[in-house]
Amino acid sequence: MKTQKALSILILLFSQAIYAAPYAAGEQLAAFTLHDQYDKPGHINEQTRVILFSRDKAGGDLLTSALSQMPDNYLSEHHIIFISDISKMPGLISKYMAIPSMRKRNYSILLDRDGSNTEKFPDQDDAATQIEIESLRITNIAHLSSSEEIKQALKLK
Repeated sequence: MKTQKALSILILLFSQAIYAAPYAAGEQLAAFTLHDQYDKPGHINEQTRVILFSRDKAGGDLLTSALSQMPDNYLSEHHIIFISDISKMPGLISKYMAIPSMRKRNYSILLDRDGSNTEKFPDQDDAATQIEIESLRITNIAHLSSSEEIKQALKLK
């Protein structure tokens, strides 16, 4: 009985140690590549200045609303990358509804289909995340809960 209890406590402690805490300001990102809604590769690298990130529909909708009026090539000209974690979305929904809808956008949306590249990205329910980086080092993280906040943060007004 005591052995089982000790083992249970060790497993609980070990599982918490394995769980990776979200990124914070000052941490270094590794460069990586994801494919967008057209299956074209997009790169997060030394030139990237801002990552806009959503893990849920509400955050993605906020970003879509804020970016709908921006000029073509705004994101690429300002080294801004939009990433959506679609790993929890049912496959049929992503294939037949979400991704075709994303193809209507005039900007690239990189898709993390299995969640592995963005698992440590911080997020909040019903908000988009803005991660500012310099040479792949995180300088600031903000959770934006309205399209107005996103526009202001990206100087889209």
